[in-house]
Amino acid sequence: MRFVPVKSEETQGAASVFRVRELLIRQRTQTINALRGHLVTYNASLVALLNHYGTIPRAYRPYRAKTKGKIERPFRYIRQDFFLARSFRNLDDLDAQFDAWRTEVANPRLHATSRRIVDEAFADEKPALKRLPAIPYPRRFHAMMGTDST
Repeated sequence: MRFVPVKSEETQGAASVFRVRELLIRQRTQTINALRGHLVTYNASLVALLNHYGTIPRAYRPYRAKTKGKIERPFRYIRQDFFLARSFRNLDDLDAQFDAWRTEVANPRLHATSRRIVDEAFADEKPALKRLPAIPYPRRFHAMMGTDST
């Protein structure tokens, strides 16, 4: 058996302070990492667009089926029912085709979930909507092409 000499009060106090300091540093790091895990970083262009219209982005919890489908389904509908099998000469042509599709196909239809005509639902909600800004948001159009495009 090996005997270790008793440490002085100063040595024990310094060791205790060191352990407490290490504990506080670990807890601070854990807290910072937990906060970073909950922070959301938004695209600057999105934030500018939403600020122009007087609103802010809202992030939903990831992997939550209840909100995920509500957020993504309208985009899937537009992608599958409008964009597929269409071509556009320019941005004005895209706008014209989209306006025609929206007024002739999308808005007169019976909504699958609410079982209401989309135009009628919009008419009911219109009085509660905010007015749009007098100056429209400046449009920027960037064509994105995959590497396999010709």
